[in-house]
Amino acid sequence: MKLKSFFSIALWVSLFFAACGGKHTGHQQADIPPGTPVKYQCPMDCEKGKLYDQPGSCPVCKMDLVAVAAPDAANPQTFKMNFSTQPAEISAGKTAKLTFTPAIAEKPGEAVPLDVVHEKKLHLIMVSDDLSWFDHQHPEYNGAGLDLDYAFPRGGNYLLFADYKPAGSGHQVEKIPVSVSGAPAKAVTYTAAKTTVNVDGFEISLNPTGGKWLTNNPMHITATIRKGGKLLDVNAFENYLGAKAHVVMVGLDDKTYEHVHPDVHEGSFDLHTQFAKAGIYRLWLQFQTDGKIHTADFVIKADEGKPGEVPQEAGHGGHEGHNH
Repeated sequence: MKLKSFFSIALWVSLFFAACGGKHTGHQQADIPPGTPVKYQCPMDCEKGKLYDQPGSCPVCKMDLVAVAAPDAANPQTFKMNFSTQPAEISAGKTAKLTFTPAIAEKPGEAVPLDVVHEKKLHLIMVSDDLSWFDHQHPEYNGAGLDLDYAFPRGGNYLLFADYKPAGSGHQVEKIPVSVSGAPAKAVTYTAAKTTVNVDGFEISLNPTGGKWLTNNPMHITATIRKGGKLLDVNAFENYLGAKAHVVMVGLDDKTYEHVHPDVHEGSFDLHTQFAKAGIYRLWLQFQTDGKIHTADFVIKADEGKPGEVPQEAGHGGHEGHNH
């Protein structure tokens, strides 16, 4: 099968996550030439491109706003991520070089510097078409683009989510379909929820306020982790890429995507979400202990809800999330 790719697919989704309060770290700001007009923006782009005239903190995630070059309204820019492979046809089990080169549609050939966000210039989230398989990789800078030597485990169709931030601009996410030749894995069908999983001796549970996963309601979710029946304080976990945890969620039907970093509240991971539509979502939570990365995968089934159906806890209401 031939490799297929689509460029410049801006994937802005309607479901969102956000940490509940607290300061976050992990964004490294690019240099801005002296004399350049600046604005201020959340480094996680919580408010979808909103800019401020003065420094301060994001009203959503509470991170410090960072200075960005003020956009030139007369010369708007459209970013795209060019993608190529060597060899052109990828085979299961064989290493191929995946190359990602950021570009500006209006200025072909012009270099696009990338900010470092959570210790990396590019977060590459990879899933199989049925969402039964997941990986999180970080291509390395090669002087112009970013390279990753990688062997896909089985044949079939995959989606690559390229998550990056051009210097002085907002977050960009592009969805790149890839076909891999070879015997595919047996397709998995998800119909029932799975919100408690066991991984590497840890039991991880997701618990929404009110006990229901519903649309049309801001949802406060607590992720608790136990080992040997003992509730653990996740503050003691090691940082993984500048955060205590990474969460990725992808919608089964429309492949909506979100990648965020939950906060810690009373020893558990703390996050919010709001589902725009009923359906099945796959969620992966990654954290690190003793130098080992643990990946817990969940199945969430969101039902149709009525506004106000889910109670909001004091101190946790009113948060918005950032969309990529």
